[in-house]
Amino acid sequence: MSKILSFLIILIPFVAFGQQEKNKIEGNAVINNITSKLYAYSEDHSTEKAYLQFDKPYYAASDTIYFKAYITTGAQHKLSGLSGILYIELINPENVVGQSIILPVTAGVTWGDLALADTLKGGEYRVRAYTNWMRNEGDSSFFEKSIQKAAKSKIDVQFLPEGGSLIAGNYSKVAFKAIGPEGLGTDIKGTITDDAGAEVCTFESTHLGMGEFNIVPEAGKIYKANISYADGKIATIELPKAVNTGYTINLNNADPDSIKVRVTGSSGSPIDKLSLIAQSGGTVYYAAENQSGNKFFTAAIPKRKFPTGIVQFTLFSQTGEPLNERLAFINNNDRLKLDLQAKENYKPRQKVKLEIVAKDKNNSPVTGSFSVSITDETKVPVNEVSECSILPAILLTPDLKGTIEEPNYYFTNINECRP
Repeated sequence: MSKILSFLIILIPFVAFGQQEKNKIEGNAVINNITSKLYAYSEDHSTEKAYLQFDKPYYAASDTIYFKAYITTGAQHKLSGLSGILYIELINPENVVGQSIILPVTAGVTWGDLALADTLKGGEYRVRAYTNWMRNEGDSSFFEKSIQKAAKSKIDVQFLPEGGSLIAGNYSKVAFKAIGPEGLGTDIKGTITDDAGAEVCTFESTHLGMGEFNIVPEAGKIYKANISYADGKIATIELPKAVNTGYTINLNNADPDSIKVRVTGSSGSPIDKLSLIAQSGGTVYYAAENQSGNKFFTAAIPKRKFPTGIVQFTLFSQTGEPLNERLAFINNNDRLKLDLQAKENYKPRQKVKLEIVAKDKNNSPVTGSFSVSITDETKVPVNEVSECSILPAILLTPDLKGTIEEPNYYFTNINECRP
């Protein structure tokens, strides 16, 4: 029988970045120490994100790529004043920079263009954008857009236990992702069986080869995924082996108003003091510490306490060592409301006059920097789901590793269930 941890919830609603040092918790040295270190690190390591809005979704040889760039900083994603230069690179299929330009940045905004040669060869081309400040975080923080897709050699399937590891005896959620030969998600389905051949559960992808299933792994057992691909082929892959000690973090993000957290310890893990800290962009918005002797930890945290974007939940030991973590996307539906007024019909080459009214979630007028691109969809069809708009480019993809296929999918028809 696995033991379960119980936490005494101590909520710290850090409203502003500069207030973290003031929000100390008396008697909670671990949380205060971690919070102070995060605050100090954020003060010395401000991060930037870049987004380029292009005039078209794709290009061909001899086209000119026109774009406007936005550079933001902090958990609130405000236009950055840190960098005065933005570097733009066009990378060819050999992963070599074939063309580059340097643009001056004023108050976090700039714009420019890249002319493509008429001798452009086939393959994958990427437009990459970054500032010198972004180099501190490595090239994984750079903005990138693929012009064309390149193919991979085989189907790759990954199984990813929530919180990092499968813990024997603990209820666990396992996510999976299948990537096909062309580098895109491919649908799969199948069963999970134990080492005796008994079926434990079934699974099936719901979008772009991604999905999830639940399992309670038993100590010493080996579990296999028996996979059926869309083309009829089959394969068998072993799941990550369950370990006997550790903790499981489960997040339930389905409720529109709150995110539910559950921390479970294995039967072999001591009931020591542990701390759970949630931060976004270097700002701590939630902290909790367990009370020794209790047996479980569960919390429902109002989403309004977090900014919209990726929030990182990390479990720390009593010595401040990180044990495991879980990421969640918080959507507070606080995007600007834009009202665009224009004539329905125009004559060829007639001057177009647009009236744009921008309001916040409280219906109050706001000011900002905006850009509009106009294309003929009869000549340049647009798939809105496949595009990378400013929302995923600022709120989602910079904080995740790897390529995010169809990033705008998660910001369209948001009332639907998303994997």
